[in-house]
Parts: sequence; structure tokens; C-alpha cells
Amino acid sequence: MTDWASVFLDPTGAVEGIEDRSLSPRLTTLHGATLGLLDNGKPNAALLLEEVGRQLGERFRLQDVKVFTKGYFGTPVEQTQVERIVATCNFAVTAVGD
Repeated sequence: MTDWASVFLDPTGAVEGIEDRSLSPRLTTLHGATLGLLDNGKPNAALLLEEVGRQLGERFRLQDVKVFTKGYFGTPVEQTQVERIVATCNFAVTAVGD
């Protein structure tokens, strides 16, 4: 039987063998950039992101705003979708629409 009073659990969720996930360099400007909006599929996410895209588009005269939608809000975004966003957008915004 385990003596749980002497067991320490690590809540960080660290997993061995994870590749480097460094942040991308910060953009020097958003003017003329392409924005990617990732809708997580929950109610109101599209509405919220539409407004964010509109305001950023006006403020920074964005070249384009591309909208992406996850298949299901309860699962992680698919790697192919992440790759598509990275390949076609300079920066991205996502939101939970509850």
C-alpha cells in the first residue's frame, strides 16, 4: 500500500522528448500584415473574432484576414491546420467564445 502522505506529484505536466516550442520573433509592425483568426467552434467565438479582425484591419490596414475553424472545440487544433496558418499568415489570434 502506498503511503500517500510521502508522495509528491509534479503538476507541471512535463513530458519527456518534447521538441523546442520557442515563440516566434515579434513582428516589427502589423501594418500590411496578414492576420489569421482561429475560431475554436464554441458559441460566439466567430462573432468575437470577426470584431477583433475588423478592428485590427482598420487600425493596421491589414493586407488580409483569413478565418480558420477547428473541427471540434474539445480537441486540439490539427497540425495541418497550424501549418496552414503559419504558411499563410504573419500573425494569428484565437479565442474561446463562451
